[in-house]
Amino acid sequence: MVYLDIENLRAEINTAREMLPRTDALGRGVVANFLSSHPYLFWLSIGGPLIYKNLDVHVYATISFILRFCTLLIGSKIGIAFAMEKSKFLIKSDEKYYLYIVRVLDSTLILFAAIFVRDGLRLIGLF
Repeated sequence: MVYLDIENLRAEINTAREMLPRTDALGRGVVANFLSSHPYLFWLSIGGPLIYKNLDVHVYATISFILRFCTLLIGSKIGIAFAMEKSKFLIKSDEKYYLYIVRVLDSTLILFAAIFVRDGLRLIGLF
């Protein structure tokens, strides 16, 4: 993650257009979601036990929970993508703003990566 963030920080304005993936955005998004550990952590630690516990209440309640959860999760991602699509004219008007936004977000991700490393070292007793 830090490697990719540092590469984005080093990008120049004239390479910003090249950084945008032009093809297979949906496929790349699906792969990124499958590689993310967050869904697996959720379903193993919270979602799975909640479903197992609610099976005792009623099967329809469990099915309703799964359908509503997935609908809201997928719907929120579609909503965010739609909002970004409609607001891209703000960035297209001046590409340097795009580059500044990427740099701010990458700096934030590097900060989060450092915090995660610190927390991980603290949890295993090395920090």
